[in-house]
Amino acid sequence: MKSAVRHFSLRPYLGSLLVAGLALGTHLQAQSKSPEQTLAAMDKCREQVISQLSFSDKMKMKSAMGAIQDNPQFIAANTAVTTAPTPQAQIDARKALAKVKLDLIAQQDPSLKPVVEKIRAAQASVLK
Repeated sequence: MKSAVRHFSLRPYLGSLLVAGLALGTHLQAQSKSPEQTLAAMDKCREQVISQLSFSDKMKMKSAMGAIQDNPQFIAANTAVTTAPTPQAQIDARKALAKVKLDLIAQQDPSLKPVVEKIRAAQASVLK
């Protein structure tokens, strides 16, 4: 019975290790992936971080994303992704879009800076 209690108390720690392990595993796999798989891995990392947020932080992220949709920097970066001529150019444009998007979100709502940094760290583990 004692081990069950100990196991339960370690659950949050083990969950964070699992997420870190997934990010590491994704990074190791990304080195041999196609451009489409690399882009999907970037999206998956971002979604993993967002899925762990509180409801209020998710709503803040949604609000900030809505607010930056008309920003000229965001529009230009998004256009660069859709007009990229090669798969590698698309990856480079998606990296730039991710940076612009996260920078604008942090500017829009400074309370989201810790969330933005978690997303950056997760995506960096895929893109190294």
